[in-house]
Amino acid sequence: MKKNFFAHMSLSYPGFRQLLEATGYRCDAKARLAMAEDITVIKSRPLPDDVRYLIRYAVETGGCDPKDTFEYPTPHGIMTAKVVDLYKLPTNMVNPMVLYFSGCLTAPFYAMEAIRWHAKRTGKLLDSLSCGKEGNKGLFIDVFGRKEGIVVGTEYNANYNIMELMAPRDYVRKHEHAFLDTNTLDNLKAVYHMAEAEKMSEITLVLITGQPWYDKRLLAEWMYELRKDDYRKVKINLVLAHCPLWLNGALPEAHPSEILLGYIQASIGPLMKDTVNFDGETRSKKPERYLMPDIQYAPWDKLKPIIAEYGNMGWPNYEEIIYETSHKEAVEHIIIADLFARASVTPAGYDRAVMEDVKTYQKVIGTFSGTTEEDFLNWCKASPSEKFFD
Repeated sequence: MKKNFFAHMSLSYPGFRQLLEATGYRCDAKARLAMAEDITVIKSRPLPDDVRYLIRYAVETGGCDPKDTFEYPTPHGIMTAKVVDLYKLPTNMVNPMVLYFSGCLTAPFYAMEAIRWHAKRTGKLLDSLSCGKEGNKGLFIDVFGRKEGIVVGTEYNANYNIMELMAPRDYVRKHEHAFLDTNTLDNLKAVYHMAEAEKMSEITLVLITGQPWYDKRLLAEWMYELRKDDYRKVKINLVLAHCPLWLNGALPEAHPSEILLGYIQASIGPLMKDTVNFDGETRSKKPERYLMPDIQYAPWDKLKPIIAEYGNMGWPNYEEIIYETSHKEAVEHIIIADLFARASVTPAGYDRAVMEDVKTYQKVIGTFSGTTEEDFLNWCKASPSEKFFD
């Protein structure tokens, strides 16, 4: 999309900028919802012709290469975060748990592949763990806010509901007790307190996000957080399983869509914001993440169509920092993207997409029909030696 598209969009709705002025050019969840309530009918827009190239640039920018390692300080000394192939998890992990999260509802499918193949390679079943309290910025309030359905309640509940379509409930929800309070701590803190409550002194988190462009941001933030003394009682090892790109699924996150591009913008946009070097040098008054190697030299010019035009889940300061866009213009872009994204999904559509993708997955892998964790382990070991994401 050209920049003049935004001007056309703004002027198509009388009072658009006046509404923005009334909210103080804010774009938090309440401000976005207020705009959506005033502008309730909106036509869809075509995605860029080169959208698949843009997505691949995003993967190259925000993704990591399996075999990448990053050293960082913790209360337990210098530790190493490892990036691995989804199908070749380490075999010597201490108390390993597959943690699938990030709001992107493709994550359970990648988690199933990691669990299944690890069982085939080692004869052991990895624990299932999910976290995440709610949909992003109010965008999915109609989806998560329902009482019935698959994608309902919290992000982790939606993940568990999807996983339950492929694995036994007791296995899937074994650690759910730690995340029942939807107003709790951030994801990493919640996992840490779960380990404390279960009297673990060391765990390995196999991180699976369903987003191949999210690797660097996740590690940049979690490695920086783990430097704190708050994490002294439990040693947390990070193993990030890189998720191969999936662009032929039914879920909005599994094919080019407003939602997919929104996840990308929210994942790679912060990589230049409030950073600190691994040696501790920073210009930020409040650093939030490490500056990952070479990220300042990323092809940001090529990524501008995503960063500036599809930020339905991100913040305007990403565009301000990377492209020196004015605050008001960046907020306008965010609100427009939010309106289009809201119009692109429905609660029932999300559930239908989940079921379609589960059926597609089961056509390749088979259908689990047992009831116990032992049944599931045996099924995983005997499942086809075919990779769904290949």
